[in-house]
Amino acid sequence: MTTKIYKHSRNTNSMHYVKDLFEKNQTEHAHNKFVRYSKGEFTGPLISISIQKSSIKFNGSFHVSNEILMLLGEYFGNKEIEIKGTLSWNKDLSPDLAQIGIMYLKVTKSRGIFNYILENKVKLKEFVDTLVKYNLLVSFKEDEIKLTTKNKFPKPNKEISSDFVKSILPISLKDRVFEEFAFDCKNCKAKKIQIEHEIIIEDIHLPQVEDFEVARKQATREGTLIRRISLDGGEPVETKIHFNI
Repeated sequence: MTTKIYKHSRNTNSMHYVKDLFEKNQTEHAHNKFVRYSKGEFTGPLISISIQKSSIKFNGSFHVSNEILMLLGEYFGNKEIEIKGTLSWNKDLSPDLAQIGIMYLKVTKSRGIFNYILENKVKLKEFVDTLVKYNLLVSFKEDEIKLTTKNKFPKPNKEISSDFVKSILPISLKDRVFEEFAFDCKNCKAKKIQIEHEIIIEDIHLPQVEDFEVARKQATREGTLIRRISLDGGEPVETKIHFNI
């Protein structure tokens, strides 16, 4: 296995939080992705990109379900799209949904978690920008694009699936997909790209607050991210970076 050092060239916030870590961007989006972790070793995002003649097949683990949705929000803008899915959070989101005119078929509450069943037309970018910070899982088909996401996040300590989110994208989105998800392979000619990550949390720095839940969410996590990328089934190239997010 080859190991290399990644050199970042610009400092603009990304959709994919792994790219932000590599480019030393401190973002709320990236921070929130790590709130779930205690000390230890964890499987990070799993990504598969297949380049076909007129389309791209993009599969990934639950870690990137929001990121591919953000990219499609950018692509469609505020075009109205018929979506289906679920929205979950630990507080009532009815006011947020009403504000942007999002209807839901029903809402259930279990163990303090509100689960909204969504099935209606939305202005996609506005919808994504408002709600992607929550636990949002969405599927839709529009023009030549298809996005399918499982309707429940995996339970902790369960095996992580690399096809939690599956999508078919137009070949015109190749550059954007590479820019966000295969940023260390922008100019490569590979037709099949496999990417995996290992997250090692070495230390957790807690703020001086009494509320445990607030402390958990505001804490910074320090550790190592290992990224392995394989082109057309070849030997993986491994990159390691240290982070404090």
